[in-house]
Order: sequence, then structure tokens, then C-alpha cells
Amino acid sequence: MNAKNERKTPTRHGVVYILALVLLSVFSALSLAMMTTTSIGVTQADNGAAIVNARMAAESGLAYFTRRLLDIPPSDGVLLDNTADALINDLNGSPMLMGQPITYDDATIMIPTITMNDGHTFSATIVSEGADQIRLRVSGQHGGVARSVSMSFGMNQGSSGIFEYGIASRGPIRLTGNASVRGYNEPSEAKILSATYTNDEAFRLTGNCTLDYDIYASNPNAYATLTGNISIAGYQLRWWDDPDDPGENIYDHIHMGVGEVEFPEVDPTVFEPFATTIINSSTSTSGNKTFTNIRIAANSNKTFSGNITLKGVVYIEQPNRIRFTGNVNITGVIVTEDAGENVYNSNTVKFTGNTSVQGVEALPDTPEFSQLRTMPGSFLLAPGFGVQFTGNFGTVSGAMAAEKFTWTGNAGGIVRGTIISYSDAEFKLTGNSNIQIDRSSGMDAPPGFSSPSTLAPLPDTYEEN
Repeated sequence: MNAKNERKTPTRHGVVYILALVLLSVFSALSLAMMTTTSIGVTQADNGAAIVNARMAAESGLAYFTRRLLDIPPSDGVLLDNTADALINDLNGSPMLMGQPITYDDATIMIPTITMNDGHTFSATIVSEGADQIRLRVSGQHGGVARSVSMSFGMNQGSSGIFEYGIASRGPIRLTGNASVRGYNEPSEAKILSATYTNDEAFRLTGNCTLDYDIYASNPNAYATLTGNISIAGYQLRWWDDPDDPGENIYDHIHMGVGEVEFPEVDPTVFEPFATTIINSSTSTSGNKTFTNIRIAANSNKTFSGNITLKGVVYIEQPNRIRFTGNVNITGVIVTEDAGENVYNSNTVKFTGNTSVQGVEALPDTPEFSQLRTMPGSFLLAPGFGVQFTGNFGTVSGAMAAEKFTWTGNAGGIVRGTIISYSDAEFKLTGNSNIQIDRSSGMDAPPGFSSPSTLAPLPDTYEEN
């Protein structure tokens, strides 16, 4: 073959190298892009987690300080000052703050950083939003990220669950003989509470006692002693009954350890201004007499006997021993000066005859009674006094409160409201005492009772910052 006619195959090695370099560059770019995207994603995830954790820390702080604020006892004065004093007294020097102090400059309460067990931290400030409102702002921190939440708190007039009971006593409750407590309209009106912690025997029922509804005790260690023909909520005591029996029996209607129930303060001063006619030791209170808006002076120790009519407010100063005998017709309310604690044996109010009672709303529609007629719901407010009923009282148009109550003989009638006993002394019903409780008017505190105002959260004011 002629050498001139030979054809040479061109080499392609250079093209392959170029193509490999291009592909390597593409893959390197893709890898770098993927790494960048992954790094950004990780960073975003870390930032998101930090934000979530910071928010959680802020929410934890909000929950913590909400609990602290709800525990602050009410007091007079500037709300922000009271809050600062309570928090400083409670938390300064505590392990929670690790030696850091809460500071207050009369405008802002500044709470230093608090570290939680998981390493999250939060701090807080509280400022005033007026006479009856403050605002809490909590900042949560995690990984260099901070988030804040805030909410306002306002003063809330306290309420008491005591008025859902027919009888509530801070002492043990004793029923003997044929004593009974019944609901006037329905059995649940006769619900009974013993809030004693000084005596584990919260209830002792002996004889032929009848209670229309369940009985309750605050103390988890409390127990009830039942002896005789006892009926509770329609269930008779049977000798073979056992609290652990699977079938329903009388013990299913005895509830122990229900916890604290707030007893409202008694405030007779709302009725005191109406009592303008002075009754002292020289005033005759026997025979056929009518008294209007009276104030019984201390140490008068009066007995109202015969056919006595009392209208408006009967205000009793302390110390005193007052007796109502014969036929007493009361249209109004009886209140006493606060005698203090453990003096109910020397400060007494006794009803031994036939007592007829109407509420203040039944007073004549005249100028002297116009304001009083708008304050129904209470009949007897006797802080520090021992009260005893031995006769019939018909219908009592209002709640009753005293340091100690005793019902003996044939005492009985209808009480339109709750009966509240404030001392650790026994609340006693003996003989043929028969009380019917009528709570159809509702469970709100009537005039003469007050529950302290407390701080309460205002959920509508919640904000995330």
C-alpha cells in the first residue's frame, strides 16, 4: 500500500480530559451547593430550636410568676408596692435567685435571671398599669436568643365556696338525739362541711340523726363516727356496711380530705351606721315594746322578754350577754362588734323563746329604711360571739355567722342561707333540733361578708413579643 494513502485516526484524549474536568466542576458545585443548603438548613433549624426554647423559657417564667402573684396575700396600699414587698420578702436570698436580688425603684420591679434545670433561663419585670392593675413581662433566653411574653393582672374580688354549703364549721360537727339537717327545696341544700384540722373526728352522729345530703371534711385524716339509727343522703347505717364495699351505702356519702375552703370575713360594719338608738343597762327591754335601729351598749347584758318587736338593725357591742325570750318579732338584721377569738363563752346571744324573723326587704318603705331594704340576705352576723337556739325560730330570712353555734331542745326552723361557724369549737345540734336549709336565693355572699381581693390574671391581655 502506498504510504501516501495511509489515514491516521485522530486522538480524543484531550476531549475526555476536558469533559471530566467539566463534570468534576459540576459535581463540585453541586456538592458545595448541597453543603451550603445543608448548612443553612442546620443553622435555620438551630435558630428555630433556639427560638422555640427561648419561647418555652418565657412561658415557663410566665407560669412561675403567675403562681407567685396568685399567692401574694392581699393588703392595703399601692398594688405595685405590695407586689414588690411580697416578692422581695419571698425570693431574695432564695436558691432560686442564686444570691441575686430583686430590685424595685418605685416604678419597675426587676427580677434577675433565673436558670431552670434544663439550662433555659428567664428574667422578668413588673410595672404598674393603674391603681388596680400591674403588667408582668417575662423574657426567656436560650442559645443567645431571647423571646418575651407579657400579661396583665388585676385585682379580683375574692369569692368563697362556703356558700354552696348549708352548714360550714371550722370545728367538728356533733349531732345527737333526733337532730336533723334537711334541704328545704332539695336535699343538696343540706350539704355540710367540717373544716377542722385540730380534731380528726370531724363528725360524730349518734342517736336518730338525719342528714339529707352528703357530709364533707377538709382534713385528709378526718373521720366520722356513726352510732345508732343514722341516715345520710337517704342511706341508713347498717351494721354490716363497710367503706370498702363495692355496693353503694352510707359511706359513699361521707367525703374526707376535700381540702381547704375559704371562709369569708364577717364585716358587720356595713350595718353599724343604721344603729342610732342607744340601749344601755338602764333601758327597759321587757313587756310589749318596739325598738328600731338600736345599738346595745357594751356590758348591758340585756334580756328582751315579753312581746318584743325589733325593726331594722340590732347592733351589739362587746362584751355582752344578750337574751331573746318570750315572743320576739324581728324584721331586720342582728350584728355584733367583733369580740375576738376564744371569748364566745363570755359574749353570747341566746334565743330561748319563739322567734319570728323577716329580712330587711320586709321593712316598711319609709326613708329611715330605704337604704337598708336594699341589703337583704343576712340575719345574724356575730363574730366572736357564741350563739344558742333553744326555741323555735320559724323562718330566718338570711345567712347566719358566729364564732360558735349550739342548738338544743326543740330548736328548729328554716334558714334561708348558709350557717357558718368560725371557731374550732364543736357545732352542736342536740335533742329534737331540726334545721331546714333554703339556699334557693343563690350562693353569692350576702351583705356583711367579704372575701379579700386577690390578684388574678387577665388572659385577654396576653401578648408575645
